[in-house]
Amino acid sequence: MNKLAKASIVKGRSFSFKQDTTFESYPLNYPLLKVVKCHYDCTVSRIGDYAEASYQIKATIQVADSRDNVPFMKKVDLQEDVDVLDEEDTAGEGFVVSGNEIDLEELALRILSSSLPIRLVRDEGAPLPKSGKGYRVLTEEELAKEKAEEGDPRLAALKDFKPKN
Repeated sequence: MNKLAKASIVKGRSFSFKQDTTFESYPLNYPLLKVVKCHYDCTVSRIGDYAEASYQIKATIQVADSRDNVPFMKKVDLQEDVDVLDEEDTAGEGFVVSGNEIDLEELALRILSSSLPIRLVRDEGAPLPKSGKGYRVLTEEELAKEKAEEGDPRLAALKDFKPKN
């Protein structure tokens, strides 16, 4: 765990840190299931009234496939420059770190988590799951064909209606 006092970050001076970690003491957010190994290099400096942290992160992580939730391993190599703010600014950019210290390891995990794409798949060629309890997975073509065959679902109750003569 690398912590840096905000008061020690002064203009014209930078701090460099290197760390190997698995973030065991930090909670992970889905779809990140486990950090197998991670190395980060971090340089922190002051720019105006806020701090800037420059990270180089190399990690092997276990994540959940967004289609069927099957865990798989993924290698990550990131270069990120982030603003470290005391409070959210009008642009809404950067990471807000409250208190008198910056936990550089926690910030590395936040950068790693935020860099993950919304759609994580282990193999683009893997078939989609076809069904599960209470759901079915259809392609756009299958859905269009089903809608064409069944008609408007709002009128389904009228299907058995027989007018009186």
